[in-house]
Amino acid sequence: MAATAPGAATIREALRPGDLGAVSALHGVLYSREYGMDATMEAYVAAGMAELVLARAREGGAAPGRLWVAEIDGRVVGATGLVRAEERPGWGQLRWVILDPDARGRGLGRRMLETALDEARARAYEGVLLWTVEGLGAAHHLYATAGFELTVSRPARKFGVDAVEQRMDLRF
Repeated sequence: MAATAPGAATIREALRPGDLGAVSALHGVLYSREYGMDATMEAYVAAGMAELVLARAREGGAAPGRLWVAEIDGRVVGATGLVRAEERPGWGQLRWVILDPDARGRGLGRRMLETALDEARARAYEGVLLWTVEGLGAAHHLYATAGFELTVSRPARKFGVDAVEQRMDLRF
Protein backbone atom coordinates (compact mmCIF):
# COMPACT_ATOMS: atom_id res chain seq x y z
CA MET A 1 0.00 0.00 0.00
CA ALA A 2 1.44 3.35 -1.04
CA ALA A 3 2.00 5.96 1.64
CA THR A 4 0.00 9.16 1.41
CA ALA A 5 2.02 12.36 1.21
CA PRO A 6 1.82 14.48 4.37
CA GLY A 7 -1.04 16.97 4.12
CA ALA A 8 -2.70 15.09 1.25
CA ALA A 9 -6.44 14.65 1.46
CA THR A 10 -8.02 11.25 0.94
CA ILE A 11 -11.62 10.09 0.76
CA ARG A 12 -12.63 6.63 1.91
CA GLU A 13 -15.77 4.81 2.90
CA ALA A 14 -16.46 5.22 6.61
CA LEU A 15 -16.26 1.62 7.75
CA ARG A 16 -13.68 1.87 10.56
CA PRO A 17 -14.54 1.91 14.25
CA GLY A 18 -14.59 5.53 15.39
CA ASP A 19 -15.64 7.01 12.03
CA LEU A 20 -19.22 7.69 13.14
CA GLY A 21 -18.03 9.34 16.34
CA ALA A 22 -15.55 11.51 14.45
CA VAL A 23 -18.22 12.67 11.98
CA SER A 24 -20.73 13.35 14.77
CA ALA A 25 -18.14 15.29 16.78
CA LEU A 26 -17.12 17.33 13.75
CA HIS A 27 -20.75 18.36 13.24
CA GLY A 28 -21.27 19.14 16.93
CA VAL A 29 -18.15 21.27 17.28
CA LEU A 30 -18.38 23.09 13.94
CA TYR A 31 -22.09 23.89 14.04
CA SER A 32 -21.87 25.07 17.62
CA ARG A 33 -18.87 27.29 16.95
CA GLU A 34 -19.97 28.69 13.57
CA TYR A 35 -23.77 28.84 13.92
CA GLY A 36 -24.57 28.64 17.64
CA MET A 37 -26.38 25.31 17.36
CA ASP A 38 -26.80 23.10 20.41
CA ALA A 39 -26.05 19.43 21.12
CA THR A 40 -29.19 18.30 19.29
CA MET A 41 -27.29 18.84 16.01
CA GLU A 42 -24.68 16.27 17.00
CA ALA A 43 -27.37 13.89 18.29
CA TYR A 44 -29.35 14.23 15.03
CA VAL A 45 -26.26 13.37 12.98
CA ALA A 46 -25.33 10.44 15.23
CA ALA A 47 -28.87 9.01 15.13
CA GLY A 48 -29.06 9.19 11.34
CA MET A 49 -25.70 7.52 10.85
CA ALA A 50 -26.65 4.82 13.37
CA GLU A 51 -29.84 4.16 11.37
CA LEU A 52 -27.74 3.75 8.23
CA VAL A 53 -25.31 1.30 9.84
CA LEU A 54 -28.13 -0.76 11.35
CA ALA A 55 -30.05 -0.82 8.04
CA ARG A 56 -26.90 -2.01 6.25
CA ALA A 57 -26.49 -4.79 8.83
CA ARG A 58 -30.14 -5.84 8.47
CA GLU A 59 -30.05 -5.79 4.66
CA GLY A 60 -26.57 -7.26 4.34
CA GLY A 61 -25.06 -4.64 2.06
CA ALA A 62 -24.83 -1.05 0.94
CA ALA A 63 -28.36 -0.76 -0.51
CA PRO A 64 -29.51 1.61 2.30
CA GLY A 65 -26.63 3.97 1.54
CA ARG A 66 -22.99 4.84 2.08
CA LEU A 67 -20.95 7.26 4.16
CA TRP A 68 -17.54 8.60 3.20
CA VAL A 69 -14.99 10.53 5.23
CA ALA A 70 -12.23 12.85 4.12
CA GLU A 71 -8.95 12.57 5.98
CA ILE A 72 -5.79 14.59 6.17
CA ASP A 73 -2.87 12.97 7.95
CA GLY A 74 -5.20 10.35 9.45
CA ARG A 75 -7.63 12.92 10.91
CA VAL A 76 -11.26 13.01 9.77
CA VAL A 77 -11.85 16.51 8.39
CA GLY A 78 -15.04 15.98 6.43
CA ALA A 79 -17.84 13.66 5.46
CA THR A 80 -20.68 13.08 3.07
CA GLY A 81 -23.30 10.39 2.82
CA LEU A 82 -25.90 9.13 0.41
CA VAL A 83 -29.04 7.28 1.49
CA ARG A 84 -32.33 6.35 -0.12
CA ALA A 85 -34.71 9.30 -0.04
CA GLU A 86 -37.63 7.95 1.97
CA GLU A 87 -39.77 10.98 1.09
CA ARG A 88 -39.17 10.61 -2.65
CA PRO A 89 -38.91 7.03 -3.98
CA GLY A 90 -36.36 6.58 -6.76
CA TRP A 91 -34.21 9.42 -5.42
CA GLY A 92 -31.17 9.56 -3.18
CA GLN A 93 -30.66 11.92 -0.26
CA LEU A 94 -27.37 13.62 0.44
CA ARG A 95 -26.62 13.69 4.18
CA TRP A 96 -23.92 14.60 6.70
CA VAL A 97 -22.04 16.96 4.40
CA ILE A 98 -19.35 18.75 6.39
CA LEU A 99 -15.82 20.00 5.92
CA ASP A 100 -13.55 21.46 8.57
CA PRO A 101 -12.79 25.10 7.68
CA ASP A 102 -9.05 24.33 7.79
CA ALA A 103 -9.55 21.80 4.97
CA ARG A 104 -11.55 24.10 2.70
CA GLY A 105 -10.20 25.66 -0.45
CA ARG A 106 -8.48 22.55 -1.83
CA GLY A 107 -11.40 21.07 -3.81
CA LEU A 108 -12.08 18.45 -1.16
CA GLY A 109 -15.73 19.42 -0.68
CA ARG A 110 -16.32 19.12 -4.42
CA ARG A 111 -14.55 15.73 -4.51
CA MET A 112 -16.75 14.43 -1.68
CA LEU A 113 -19.92 15.71 -3.36
CA GLU A 114 -18.89 14.13 -6.68
CA THR A 115 -18.25 10.82 -4.89
CA ALA A 116 -21.83 10.82 -3.57
CA LEU A 117 -23.36 11.97 -6.87
CA ASP A 118 -21.41 9.31 -8.79
CA GLU A 119 -22.85 6.71 -6.41
CA ALA A 120 -26.37 8.10 -6.94
CA ARG A 121 -25.96 7.85 -10.72
CA ALA A 122 -24.59 4.29 -10.41
CA ARG A 123 -27.74 3.43 -8.44
CA ALA A 124 -29.82 4.90 -11.29
CA TYR A 125 -31.55 7.38 -8.99
CA GLU A 126 -33.69 9.99 -10.78
CA GLY A 127 -32.00 12.66 -8.70
CA VAL A 128 -30.71 13.63 -5.29
CA LEU A 129 -32.26 15.87 -2.64
CA LEU A 130 -30.81 17.35 0.50
CA TRP A 131 -32.06 19.23 3.54
CA THR A 132 -30.05 22.14 4.89
CA VAL A 133 -30.54 25.46 6.62
CA GLU A 134 -30.11 28.93 5.22
CA GLY A 135 -26.82 30.67 5.89
CA LEU A 136 -24.33 27.86 5.24
CA GLY A 137 -22.47 29.83 2.57
CA ALA A 138 -19.73 27.39 1.57
CA ALA A 139 -22.12 24.44 1.38
CA HIS A 140 -24.78 26.35 -0.55
CA HIS A 141 -22.19 27.54 -3.07
CA LEU A 142 -21.07 23.93 -3.58
CA TYR A 143 -24.65 22.72 -4.07
CA ALA A 144 -25.56 25.52 -6.49
CA THR A 145 -22.41 24.90 -8.55
CA ALA A 146 -23.39 21.22 -8.82
CA GLY A 147 -26.83 22.21 -10.14
CA PHE A 148 -29.02 21.81 -7.05
CA GLU A 149 -32.09 24.05 -7.00
CA LEU A 150 -33.95 25.34 -3.95
CA THR A 151 -37.40 23.69 -3.81
CA VAL A 152 -38.58 24.25 -0.21
CA SER A 153 -37.87 27.06 2.23
CA ARG A 154 -39.66 27.41 5.55
CA PRO A 155 -39.00 28.81 9.03
CA ALA A 156 -38.10 26.22 11.65
CA ARG A 157 -36.67 25.88 15.11
CA LYS A 158 -33.73 23.53 14.55
CA PHE A 159 -30.86 22.58 16.80
CA GLY A 160 -31.54 25.31 19.33
CA VAL A 161 -31.72 28.19 16.85
CA ASP A 162 -34.35 29.86 14.71
CA ALA A 163 -33.52 28.87 11.16
CA VAL A 164 -34.87 28.65 7.65
CA GLU A 165 -34.97 24.99 6.69
CA GLN A 166 -34.38 24.38 2.99
CA ARG A 167 -34.62 21.48 0.59
CA MET A 168 -32.55 21.45 -2.57
CA ASP A 169 -33.02 19.02 -5.47
CA LEU A 170 -30.81 17.90 -8.33
CA ARG A 171 -32.58 15.94 -11.08
CA PHE A 172 -30.30 13.84 -13.28
